[in-house]
Amino acid sequence: MDTEKKYFIIEKTLWNFNNGEPRFSIMKNKAYTLNEATKMLIAYEQLNDQEEKTYYLQEVDLLLGQEKPLVLKDEVKDTSLESVF
Repeated sequence: MDTEKKYFIIEKTLWNFNNGEPRFSIMKNKAYTLNEATKMLIAYEQLNDQEEKTYYLQEVDLLLGQEKPLVLKDEVKDTSLESVF
């Protein structure tokens, strides 16, 4: 498994409508290394001509969705339902 940290580039847009609530989007829907993400962040900021938009880096949790299910031991299993059946 690749242990190098990965980052998303997040675009924050703050428009006057929607009660001033910000809107967040992941750019390119791809995670990048810190070096690649920093280069892209700088490029997005240089090309940005709207003051409503700002860009950020967000670290990706690579373990998300890889958790193993919790296995219950005999001591914690619910035996109260056995008497009902």
